[in-house]
Amino acid sequence: MSLSDFLGCELIERLARLEASRIFGAWQDGNPIRVRPQARFAPVLYGEEHSHPHQEICLLLTGRCRFSFQHRVSVLKTGDMVACPGHVQHAEAFCSGRESYRLAWWSLWEKDPMLHVRRYRRKGGYDVEHMIRLTTLTHYGKERLDVLRDLTAQSPRQPPAIERIREAMLSVTLELYRQVLKSGETPFDARAELVRKVTDFVRAHAAQSLALADVANAIHMSPNYLTSLFHSQTGMSLGRFILSERIALAQRMLREPGASVKSVGLELGFSDPFTFSRAFKRIASLAPQTWTRAHGNGRESGG
Repeated sequence: MSLSDFLGCELIERLARLEASRIFGAWQDGNPIRVRPQARFAPVLYGEEHSHPHQEICLLLTGRCRFSFQHRVSVLKTGDMVACPGHVQHAEAFCSGRESYRLAWWSLWEKDPMLHVRRYRRKGGYDVEHMIRLTTLTHYGKERLDVLRDLTAQSPRQPPAIERIREAMLSVTLELYRQVLKSGETPFDARAELVRKVTDFVRAHAAQSLALADVANAIHMSPNYLTSLFHSQTGMSLGRFILSERIALAQRMLREPGASVKSVGLELGFSDPFTFSRAFKRIASLAPQTWTRAHGNGRESGG
């Protein structure tokens, strides 16, 4: 589905049909488990401890999914919405590997708010259908985001008025739709820019030991979600890209006069020469000593 069709047709229709009884959140009796079937949570994208400082709102567009909210797990159905205040644990997962679903997330981070659609399919697993940066909104549109932040941040005894939620979300969606019709979809697709941020971060920190979680924390995304997005955009796993960049740096270092395999491995944070050699061979198809004799500084010793 094109971005313009998603915004101008599907999302507007879903928001216009939003019902007060289908909005859940941290207010009293607001947990979806109150009216939705209870379930067990099987972590896929991230665990039940997942949380962050900014608020989020999710809307299930199609299908069903398991949803853990404050460590209570239920099954959401199409049309359900959950308002997640900052620092509140929440996580999603498929109900079964054979059942697809699509979930729209309004990520209300002050610095870089986004609207993205995550989908799960039996063939292909998780990927990101759309990722739209909301920094292009006018002053009025950004005020509507502030309204959503206020409505999501509070934890009153009663849920927020559905009219305010619907008005704010429809206003933002209509504004985005008009912008996409005017300028085309490319300027609003944040996936390529996010991949660029990932590659820039990895290359800037290739000299240190990097885990997927380190990159995900820097980009403010869950590790599994980021890995899925990176692979869908580049065709390469994020883990292999990280290792490739670190080994490319090792190769440059090994060309320096006086460099040794042992010293380079230790400088790059590998725990021991064996671990470094195994990682190096995985990328270069040669042991570092062999590669150095062919391409390096002329030293044959691994010490």
